[in-house]
Amino acid sequence: MTDFVNRAPRPGLSLFLQTPADTNPARVYGEALDVVEQAERSGYEVAWIAEAHFAPIGLPSALTFLAAAAQRTSSIRLGTAIIPVVFDHPIRLAETAAVTDYLSGGRLEFGVGKSNGRGFSTPAFQAFELSEDNKDTLYDDSLARLKFALEGVIDGGDKPLNVYPSPRPLLSRVWQATATPGNAEAIGRSGDGLLLHRLAFEGDTGPVQSALIDRYLEAYSADAAPRIGVSRAVLPAESRADALALITADFAANPRQYTGFGATSPEQFLKQSNVYYGSPDEIGEQLADDAAVARSTDYLFSIPLPNASREFSEGLRVIADEIYPRLPLGAALATR
Repeated sequence: MTDFVNRAPRPGLSLFLQTPADTNPARVYGEALDVVEQAERSGYEVAWIAEAHFAPIGLPSALTFLAAAAQRTSSIRLGTAIIPVVFDHPIRLAETAAVTDYLSGGRLEFGVGKSNGRGFSTPAFQAFELSEDNKDTLYDDSLARLKFALEGVIDGGDKPLNVYPSPRPLLSRVWQATATPGNAEAIGRSGDGLLLHRLAFEGDTGPVQSALIDRYLEAYSADAAPRIGVSRAVLPAESRADALALITADFAANPRQYTGFGATSPEQFLKQSNVYYGSPDEIGEQLADDAAVARSTDYLFSIPLPNASREFSEGLRVIADEIYPRLPLGAALATR
């Protein structure tokens, strides 16, 4: 394992990494692994990776990627945000997650969810011969079977079978993603962590997600402290004009990465993707006004630029050094 001299992890500071589909996946994955290493050196506590099947918003096997990342890092925690569990066999998923966790020295954060809506996951449901109309029932069944497997002993017919390696340590590190009040309440009852998307389609993201946090906390009954992770896309620069220039240049160079999200202009992409952009002060103010961010225990930051670009690398540094200290968790750390 590579020996780094890293900054101490900053509580709640996370990177949310996406790996766009590309004609050279080896290069894309290598660049993403480089970013995880930089995040560790910069004091990020967790690096999360998106998983998706037949969609431009994540790689098809997050745990495989994180197993590789575990061998190139030593302290940063590694999270899945999220694995759509209906496309995996629960026992096999528990085994793979356990192997990844042991390879990382117990650093896996196990985020799961139903799938991405608004048509992003429709090809996956069709490919796996599942009914998207039945995704709620499929998810409930898959999650129940997964958690049973995570207990470590399954029904082997003639005799009980032990899942190897033991996945039981992961039970306290399960996160669930949702965008609905009823599911937020169910997640609270389960004692799992709550993961929230970077935008809400029902209204202004902060208030909508703050209401979900209310439902989650009202139902929460576990002994451990609640865990609330909120995903936010940020684009730091010297000014809002400079940030817009960055996204405009990338929009012109990589239009297919944006049209996949239905954006026809850089401005439309920034708005519909709820990207906070501008100077560190301006982004800090936008995040401070976000009701869901103010109540979260984990900030999952993404940067809508190519992972290998100099601007992405600088943005990673600015988030850690200039934006995070302006937020409640960063400010609390500074007063210790």
